[in-house]
Amino acid sequence: MKKTTDRLTNLIIDPNPPKDHYALNTTLAERLARHLGGETKVIRLYDSSQRYFNYEYNQEWIESLWEADRLVFPVPMWNFGIPAALKDFFDKISPKGELWDFDEKKNYIGRLKGKSAFIIMTSAEIYPADSPKDFVVPYLRLILGFLGIEAVREFRLGGVKDRNLAADEAYMNRVTSEMLKTFGLKA
Repeated sequence: MKKTTDRLTNLIIDPNPPKDHYALNTTLAERLARHLGGETKVIRLYDSSQRYFNYEYNQEWIESLWEADRLVFPVPMWNFGIPAALKDFFDKISPKGELWDFDEKKNYIGRLKGKSAFIIMTSAEIYPADSPKDFVVPYLRLILGFLGIEAVREFRLGGVKDRNLAADEAYMNRVTSEMLKTFGLKA
């Protein structure tokens, strides 16, 4: 499928439950998208009319991925991994022949080449990039690579135990600046 617009677009794939839509990672994702410019679309996985774990592919989500230039994942670490709704999202966008396929030698080929992804991981504890307890970023890097996305950047924000931090403007400005710097973007 080809992109139907020349405008750069951001797609935020938000796996936070409705009560957490103003979660710190979601707020950071929205700030990142504004900084990157272009149009932004948000898929709120828990608000979807999708029935979870029924393994029906979601063509609307697949088309949104084709249309987007940049994918933003504001993902909390839950029990060392990703929320179940995010795993369900990947299952529903991964039919053979859509975003991936096999070549003539039966090697996997991802079809989303040229797109970039930003992972904003928040966790209650601090997990460095090499932590054996972090299954979030390694899994996302693996699945995004499988889909052909090689430009994946990550921002880890540990020690997030207060749900009200997103309302603290001074804190958010400082963390936003750190995130942009980590992503190699000018504040």
